[in-house]
Amino acid sequence: MGKITKIKQQKKKKNRVNIYIDGEFSLGLYIDTVVKYNLYENKEITPSELSSIKNFEEITDAKERARNYISYRERSRKETKEHLLNKGIREEVAKKVLDDLGEANLIDDHRFANSWIKDRNKNNPKGNFALKMELMDKGIEESEIESLLQSVDEKENALKVFEKAIKKYGRNKNSKKKIFQYLKRRGFETQTVLETLNELL
Repeated sequence: MGKITKIKQQKKKKNRVNIYIDGEFSLGLYIDTVVKYNLYENKEITPSELSSIKNFEEITDAKERARNYISYRERSRKETKEHLLNKGIREEVAKKVLDDLGEANLIDDHRFANSWIKDRNKNNPKGNFALKMELMDKGIEESEIESLLQSVDEKENALKVFEKAIKKYGRNKNSKKKIFQYLKRRGFETQTVLETLNELL
């Protein structure tokens, strides 16, 4: 049995406090954890209660890290899990956090993949093969990717990339091979590349 002798707000993180037990620093907690467990100065606390608080705090901390990570743009479940593991979060805790975020519709692989494809098509067009490889690397199921790519006009994207290639290599006989290789590196199928070159050169 111990007694909470001081609860002090952290200087850099206003949503966290330091807990002192029997006059010594014990752990840092989010204010939400303090409220949940009704912690206050001079309160007696058992080792079992302290263990429960630490477990809850670990989940709260992982959720905070995950929410911050996904706040900048859409993230896949795999991306978010890897981020949490790299921050030292235990795998079972990461899984629970991801399940909770999924139920709250804050993480959705379908929405993520759709957003990724739209962003690529708008700002950095690539062939469907390249898009597929990128999304599979992000942990998206192949069947999900194939379904989303059905609505992508790969020929239109090839035309956009072709215009960039023309600016880089020029429009002449010698540039045709370079443009071909350029489009192939961007993940376009050979047939799509050849059709585009034959139409525009």
